[in-house]
Amino acid sequence: MKAAEAKEHLLGRWQECRKQLDNLFYYAEEEDLKKRLPGKGQWSVTEVLFHINLVNGAYLKNMPSLDALSAASADRELKRSFLGKQIERSMALKPNGGMRFKMKTPSVSDPIKAQARGHAAVEKVIFREILQDLESIKSYIEVLDHKNLEKHKVASLFPILKVNGADVPFVLLEHELRHLAQAKRIVEA
Repeated sequence: MKAAEAKEHLLGRWQECRKQLDNLFYYAEEEDLKKRLPGKGQWSVTEVLFHINLVNGAYLKNMPSLDALSAASADRELKRSFLGKQIERSMALKPNGGMRFKMKTPSVSDPIKAQARGHAAVEKVIFREILQDLESIKSYIEVLDHKNLEKHKVASLFPILKVNGADVPFVLLEHELRHLAQAKRIVEA
């Protein structure tokens, strides 16, 4: 995929995230955000959104500043890492909206464990941070066609494993769409 094509693809995914997030918060009542599916270890909608924030924060804090990026051609083939593509693929939803893979959440991004460590899960703060993170992700998408994100290595949730900077928007948007679908299922249950 060319860098310019990747940018257009990611902007579409970004818009889908924003639309789903707006719909979730526009229609959700306060009690909907506390709702959880029956079963041990199930997260509430607030905890799902907090998890999104934790994952976004873990990746975005390791991204290079936009000023540090070197120039690149929009015609270049975007070089993605094998690991980045695999993580993105594992996050993608099935065509029917179901999850392809269910996976164990790393403790660094587990909202229950984060609260036990002293982090507060406040709905308004979580929503504000998700919007801020989406804007940060968009800023990286917007330079993808003329800046070289591929040269920068970014730690994944398992710091020993790194992806390149161009992988991060792909991973974060698929992850966010995955969990916004989960939050919607909880609200509609």
